[in-house]
Amino acid sequence: MRSSTWHLTSRRSALVVGLVAVVAAIVVVGMVSPSGKASGQAVAAEFRREPVGKTSVPAFTRSFGQDRNDLESPSNGGRAFLGNTPGLYAGSSDRQPCDRGDLIRGLQADPKKAATWSRIQHIGSANAIPDYVDRLTGAVLRSDTYAKVYGSRPGTKPSSAVLQAGTAVLVNQRGVPVVKCNCGSPVRMAAPPRDTRPTFTGPEWTGFSKSTVTEIQSAPKAAKRVVMLGVAGKSELFKRPLGDGGTGGDSSEDTVLAKADYPPYLAMPGEQGAPDLPEAPKPGETPADTITPLETKRPSGSPSGGMPEAQTSDQPTDPGQQPTDPGQQPQQQPSDPNQTQPPSQPQPDPNQTQPQPPPPPNQPPPNQPPPNQPPPNQPPPNQPPPQQPPDQNQQPQPDPNQTQPPQQPPPSGP
Repeated sequence: MRSSTWHLTSRRSALVVGLVAVVAAIVVVGMVSPSGKASGQAVAAEFRREPVGKTSVPAFTRSFGQDRNDLESPSNGGRAFLGNTPGLYAGSSDRQPCDRGDLIRGLQADPKKAATWSRIQHIGSANAIPDYVDRLTGAVLRSDTYAKVYGSRPGTKPSSAVLQAGTAVLVNQRGVPVVKCNCGSPVRMAAPPRDTRPTFTGPEWTGFSKSTVTEIQSAPKAAKRVVMLGVAGKSELFKRPLGDGGTGGDSSEDTVLAKADYPPYLAMPGEQGAPDLPEAPKPGETPADTITPLETKRPSGSPSGGMPEAQTSDQPTDPGQQPTDPGQQPQQQPSDPNQTQPPSQPQPDPNQTQPQPPPPPNQPPPNQPPPNQPPPNQPPPNQPPPQQPPDQNQQPQPDPNQTQPPQQPPPSGP
């Protein structure tokens, strides 16, 4: 009995010890795992720098384009742009940086490469290459750009690369580069995955910075034209058709824009001679989220000078009265016979009969204008004339422009 109990206890102890050992091993492996997720560090994503005129994979064709070595990646380019964003690409007006005919001929000369190329581009067969290439447009990258470059040798893995600013490419109608013109290799836009830390290998060129590498995303729908920055001799903006369809579609001629026709925003403005326009919105944003209106709308009813309009008064103008605030309406006050009345004072109600005492000495009656002053040209609107009905017990009013004799008291009786 004791032997059985001892064996059971030993087995339980061994099982517990084994479980503890397994858990400890898992913890140790997680701590030393190269992924770095257990320790909170981001996973490294490697990108190889590809300078202009170079390639990191076996080429499909000989070069059929001309890269530029005089462009330095703008300092404000380290972000994502849609492919149809104005100013994302550069070039020379009326001059294509890539010869599409050379690309077609180079691929047709090697059927195996043509089949591989068409499979990578998802266009079906090699017979569809001419029609596909005719819908592409040559452009030059303005900034260092993330990309994935495909080689011609079977089994070759695509290279995660950073293409240097000045690299000539062919872009599709959504504004995304799909061919690298110095080697004919298909390219796809690629950026470091989320929660990764990009690292860079290969030759480093002047002006390279990991914070200025650009990501290009496909536009939501096909565009007919894209606005490019001219960098040949003088800086200008011009419109270039995206592909001609090969059947006499849009003209291949570029259109130089006047300043009045500039777009409302630009990718990487103020760099490489680009106009200092508002920065283009990020993918998913609308222009109203980022662009401040150049002029604030005035309140309704306000004149162009910004000052409120003076309100016109319905009261007659008194030539002897000092000017007052045009926005202040005169206040109506009751008539006081013992106080000097201003000339613009309203008259008492003519429908109400009330005796008026004689005016104090050297003061005109309330219904007459002050001496040495012309009477108003017309009575106030919506009021009857200021004349009062005659009163038998009231003396006649003297003429203010005539010397008045001293007033005599009325006779007391016969």
